[in-house]
Amino acid sequence: MADTLAANIAESTQELIAATIHQLPSKSPMINLVTQILIPKGHNSVEIPRWNATPTVQTPTEGDNLVVSSQFDMTSTTISPTIRAIKVILSDRAQYFSKDNLIADISKWLAMAQAEDIDDDLTAEFVNFGTGNDVGTTNTDLVLGVLRTARRMLQANTRANGGPAPDPLYLVVAPIPLEDLLTNLGAQGLVASTSPWIPAGLSQTIIQTYGVPQDKIVGVNMFWDGYIAENGSADLICGMFSKEALHLAISQDWKLKVYDESDVIGTILRSVADYEAGVGAYSLWGAQITADGA
Repeated sequence: MADTLAANIAESTQELIAATIHQLPSKSPMINLVTQILIPKGHNSVEIPRWNATPTVQTPTEGDNLVVSSQFDMTSTTISPTIRAIKVILSDRAQYFSKDNLIADISKWLAMAQAEDIDDDLTAEFVNFGTGNDVGTTNTDLVLGVLRTARRMLQANTRANGGPAPDPLYLVVAPIPLEDLLTNLGAQGLVASTSPWIPAGLSQTIIQTYGVPQDKIVGVNMFWDGYIAENGSADLICGMFSKEALHLAISQDWKLKVYDESDVIGTILRSVADYEAGVGAYSLWGAQITADGA
């Protein structure tokens, strides 16, 4: 008899869970680029503290009293998880497929859905970075100068706002702004089939290394993200940020349970998680980058 998932799906539950969780980090970039916080049982939120005052450095002469006192004050951001659920009906006809094939396909399918939901939550937080660091222009292609400005803003952030954004810094862009950025860097091919448009220097070097920046641009690790959606102005909101700027608070990671019901021809898989994203630290440790989505 064929080895089928439908024959005894309960035995495959742990394999599905393990395979799905294993694939999550590879299905979207954002989950790997932020600070994850696990919320213990008995708590329904996490509080991320930060200071909101700066001490004054005095220059007294010998014998003078210190006349200025600095108050150490703290504030915090609270992130409360939200329950997420996926319900899947595995048709009874799945018995025609092997157990191993189904575990591979279903785990990949679930991992993509779970990763996209986490990714959507995290990229939606780009608009919550401090407005003082907003760069880029609506309906305007992304260019290198915009990224250079974003990095400078993060590095020059004032002490009152958390100081320079701590390393590592990451840049996450959607595919269309990435294509526009490569065009700006010189990836335009031939002109009139005569000679390359590519000028000598940085652009030529980039083209010679397969037309894609290797791992960094303006000194920042860059990643593309195909899940970033257009906003109401046909723009794509990308982001440059410190890993400590964005937080993913997880009360319960994705779990999977199996059910059989008399009114369903097949088996029900229910996957549940409890998490939420937020800008937990200083909002000026991130920069919102507006780029044309057309």
